[in-house]
Amino acid sequence: MASADRRAVWCALLLSLPLAATAQPQATFDFDRAPGRLPKQIVPQSYQIAITPQPERLTFSGTETVRLQFRAATATILFNSLQERLRDVRLDGKAVRSVASDDNRQLTTVTLAAPAAVGIHQLSFAYDGKLQTQPRGLFVQRYSKSADPHAWLLSTEMEPTDARRMFPCWDEPAFRATFQLTVTVPSSWATVSNMPAVSRVVHGALATTIFGRTPRMPSYLVEFSAGDLRSIQSRQDGTRLGIWAVSGRQRDGAYALANARLILSDYNRYFDYRYPLPKLDSIAIPGGFSGGMENWGAITYTQDALLLAPTGTLAQRQQIFDIQAHEMAHQWNGDLVTMGWWDDLWLNESFASWMGAKETALRNPSWRWWEVQDGDREAAMNADAQPSSHAIEQRVTDELQASNAFDPLITYSKGQAVLRMLEAYLKPDVFRDGIRRYIRARAFSNATAADLWRALSAASGQDVAQLAGPWTSQPGFPLVNVETSCAADGGRTLTLSQQRFLLNGADSHATRWSIPLSVRIGTGPGSGPSSVLLTPQGQSLSAGRCDQTLSLDADAVGFYRVRYDAATLASNTRHFGHLPDGDRIALLDDQWALVRANAAPLPSYLALASAMGEDADTRAWLQISEALSSIVDSLRGTPARAAFSAYARSLVLPLASQLGWNARASDSPDVQRLRRGMLRDLGQWGDAQTLATAREHFAALLKDRRGIQADELGLVLSLVALDADEATFEHVHAFARELREPSMQRAAYAALMRVRDPRLAEQAAQIAVADEIPAEQLQLRFELLAILAEEHPQVAWGAFSARAAALLAPWGTYEPYMLAREVPEMFWDALPLAQLEGWIRSQLPAEMSPVLARGMEAARFEQSEREALRAEAERFVQARARS
Repeated sequence: MASADRRAVWCALLLSLPLAATAQPQATFDFDRAPGRLPKQIVPQSYQIAITPQPERLTFSGTETVRLQFRAATATILFNSLQERLRDVRLDGKAVRSVASDDNRQLTTVTLAAPAAVGIHQLSFAYDGKLQTQPRGLFVQRYSKSADPHAWLLSTEMEPTDARRMFPCWDEPAFRATFQLTVTVPSSWATVSNMPAVSRVVHGALATTIFGRTPRMPSYLVEFSAGDLRSIQSRQDGTRLGIWAVSGRQRDGAYALANARLILSDYNRYFDYRYPLPKLDSIAIPGGFSGGMENWGAITYTQDALLLAPTGTLAQRQQIFDIQAHEMAHQWNGDLVTMGWWDDLWLNESFASWMGAKETALRNPSWRWWEVQDGDREAAMNADAQPSSHAIEQRVTDELQASNAFDPLITYSKGQAVLRMLEAYLKPDVFRDGIRRYIRARAFSNATAADLWRALSAASGQDVAQLAGPWTSQPGFPLVNVETSCAADGGRTLTLSQQRFLLNGADSHATRWSIPLSVRIGTGPGSGPSSVLLTPQGQSLSAGRCDQTLSLDADAVGFYRVRYDAATLASNTRHFGHLPDGDRIALLDDQWALVRANAAPLPSYLALASAMGEDADTRAWLQISEALSSIVDSLRGTPARAAFSAYARSLVLPLASQLGWNARASDSPDVQRLRRGMLRDLGQWGDAQTLATAREHFAALLKDRRGIQADELGLVLSLVALDADEATFEHVHAFARELREPSMQRAAYAALMRVRDPRLAEQAAQIAVADEIPAEQLQLRFELLAILAEEHPQVAWGAFSARAAALLAPWGTYEPYMLAREVPEMFWDALPLAQLEGWIRSQLPAEMSPVLARGMEAARFEQSEREALRAEAERFVQARARS
């Protein structure tokens, strides 16, 4: 499942139920020891499922036959079900004694008249179920369509534990089986599932389609979609590829189809294991769905993550390729090989995030994608630097709390960064060999982290479990402290030590790691990075001469921070302009984090920012602009804000002037993104010329709406909206209502949320929650209020708290996570934190308390950071005034 950005977040649903087995993450996969509530004495081999949905009644009926292997004689059959009523239940054609379904425990117990013998038996029944209106199980949604304003679309979202909503099953990942699905829907509808259709029979207004039997796979990978869908198709390496969308938008899948051909070919080579299904479809869901879901052979995506209109932006192209690369990586790691239990969800998600980024960087070098990913790495490090953070491998005590493992910052982004660091240390070819061994050994089965470490150890000849285990099994990450001594001949010796890095608080556990440092000495020829493994006890090593620059995180591939002593930091600052881009990014990231943790003075970071000059490295400048914006925001309501804003503009203006407003034919996508970022910052920091130019572009846009590129629309509208009067605000609002291309429409609505006038901000809040937001973009409402909260937290809170249930409902299963983790960071400045926590707690089940604790800890840090930054910035402004 994809995580496109911070907003694509997940919920944790915790219910207290007993375990049948205890998770053993350091052991290789063994079916009998795999955790779960369902006993292992009965194992499903194959399912035959037939369903007939009735969308207008939000119900469906079905029949099911499951071929079971009884590994021990028993009179009790236990499996998962939810909101289903079973009828005519039989084993081997004979009626059973009793059937009891418990929706609270999500279990059905079938009691036989007598114990069934060891061997193969068939369980059959009819049943009725409920169609969901949010993305969980088999769900139905309405979407806007010119000929029918209330068109229906059926689709599925099974991960982690919602297959049981569509069909009773053994809904735990270790219970792999084959599935054959038969569906009866209106004959005008198209249908898509994991496998190709093998027959279709029309009978009046309905048609019955039988799909081919799947390979052995977990229940959560079953997929079914139906509606007024159309496709475009191609072939690659013998596999049929299809992009499906609601009728009229299928041609917007051309970009994704071309991507899929590239990615499939690359992955066939990388894994040295050909994609094993006959087809791979990708289905665009109009709304009410977040990111993508890696159903084997039939990946579902939110529409905007798959379709690209002719007016599509660069940001959309990047998002689509990245999410496709992520979901297609899952077809091997996640589908072909599945984690044995939800403790090891990171084996699916961290790997797909790393592999997806690797593929995106390979096929789009002008995007400088690993530098883009540094933003995700920093977000993960910020979350992991809180005392309450959790390990990548999370303890999941039963499958009903499996959603808790879907933490986008730790499970996805931290895991991705740790795998990249491990690949760099072991070397890419060795790492690839280990992944190939892992895939071959565990194909069509399950795995644990120990299986991956074993394969990588065999490929590298090193004890990878000892090296990598602590990075996934314990929370946090290290700060490497560097102390330098210089010999008479200029030779340099480093004394290195480590401690857990925390933004606040102290590490009571003395956590330690084996740290694969990437060391670069100097910047001339032959200064390529070398690998050094820092032991948990620390060590000393020679490192060139004291007059050479030093980077202990060369190319920013590590998941650790570095604190250089004063002399080394001063030398690196003097020669900052000569450092490779990745080394500069790492130095900026680390020094800013140390400032935020009150472990370094603000001028030490600003000296690095000032040393950028006119160098046009996008990620470095975006990191700087984010830091400067945090400082400007901390000074809200103080006399120092204007002075610091002027200082921030002085850093950015030379580069912005060099880039100009208008794109050049020679601009790379990276430069285009940098230009927009710099102009947006200048406008927000009050640069008169930038704002005046934005108004000129807006005036031209009012006369000719074809006169601006889609990529520039959001920039112009957001700058104009900042200081908009009522007439200008209404012009931007008119754009938002009239635009039909989703990305442009979102950009216009987002611009409205940036208005500074308090009276207009009230109007913006009402627009954010109004019915004019299209049904397929309901998640946008919450995102708009998040933007509004940056400048008007109380206004945004009033709109949110009055409609919280409706605003969070489109997030489906992940609604509680949004409330517990995201809302505190969104509204920490809107009301007293104790009051905020009390309100959130009243809306949550008690089991969500650990997640809420993390959210409130982040909110308290935001508050304390603002106070510390304000004091530091005021001292900085005063010192500049005196100089």
